[in-house]
Amino acid sequence: MRIEITKRKCQAYGQCTATAPGVFALDADRKVEVVDPAGASDAVILQAAKGCPYRVIAVHDDAGAQLFPPPRK
Repeated sequence: MRIEITKRKCQAYGQCTATAPGVFALDADRKVEVVDPAGASDAVILQAAKGCPYRVIAVHDDAGAQLFPPPRK
C-alpha cells in the first residue's frame, strides 16, 4: 500500500491519528504526516483515511490503483 497526503487540506481533526497512531501523526504545523506506513494493517489505514472529513489521505494498492477516495470517473 502507498499512502498519499495532501497537507494543505488538513484541518487537524486528528481522527487519522486516533485510528492509526502508529501510521499518522500531526507535525509542528498541526498537519498530518505519515510516520510509519507499515505501522498498522491495511484495513486500519483504510479506516483512518475514510474517517478524515477532508479526504486528506489517499490510499493506493501495490499496483498503483487508488483504493480511497474512489477515483472520479
